[in-house]
Amino acid sequence: MKKFQFALMCAAALAFVACDKKGEPTPTPTPDPEPEVPEFVSKISTSDKSAADWDKLPAEYVFTTTSAANPVENRSALKSVKVYNDKMYLNVLVEWDATKVTDLSWVPFHIYIDADNSDATGGYADEFAVGSVDLCIETAILSKGDDGVLVSNYNPAIFKWWGEVGGSGWIWSDPSVPADETNAWGALVGEGKLPIGTSQIVAENMVEIQLLRELIPVEIKNEFKIGFDIQQNWSSVGVLPNADQDETGVEVKAPLMTVKTDLAD
Repeated sequence: MKKFQFALMCAAALAFVACDKKGEPTPTPTPDPEPEVPEFVSKISTSDKSAADWDKLPAEYVFTTTSAANPVENRSALKSVKVYNDKMYLNVLVEWDATKVTDLSWVPFHIYIDADNSDATGGYADEFAVGSVDLCIETAILSKGDDGVLVSNYNPAIFKWWGEVGGSGWIWSDPSVPADETNAWGALVGEGKLPIGTSQIVAENMVEIQLLRELIPVEIKNEFKIGFDIQQNWSSVGVLPNADQDETGVEVKAPLMTVKTDLAD
């Protein structure tokens, strides 16, 4: 009997807690909505056919490399490259010498990245003073279709360095695995397989490139190094950064350019 009375008392107490003075259930509080995270919007448009956006960027985060006055001939075709890296995109503005880039049917353009900003990894000392490149980004910056119309669609392949640290040579795939069309020539990401990049022609000799960093399968630090080359028939005709040749006409290689990231929203 005492157990039954105790059970009734407990039930009454619960009913009192769950009801207000009128005997009506107390409404469940509505949780506060989670704050909306604003969508990140790039400061650079790749559809306006203009490079005017670059004049409005924070100057401390725009990094520029321009050609030396007297480099060896096959390093001279790039006039300047600007880089702006934000939280989401790697933006590149490329200007070349139109008298040295004349075959526009397919113009290979490489972006070389020292992703961890360390000389203890990477390689490819072929074109730069220190071989610390971890990533090679490759496709054509310009091409012509069968209709002869000039287009830019920079949606590249991504390769990583497989050679010795600080080494030279074109070692952008696993040497133990034959590289061919079936495995995208050993790329981490095959050309055009992911929507990594987009680009637009902004002048007769200038193209703007934008790469979505989260689709590049290697982390790029907020401070990294970068270099470039432009080619004709798969041979380099321009490299940046470059340097003046020495007094005997021998190439002097320049270090990669350091880039810092604008982390503002």
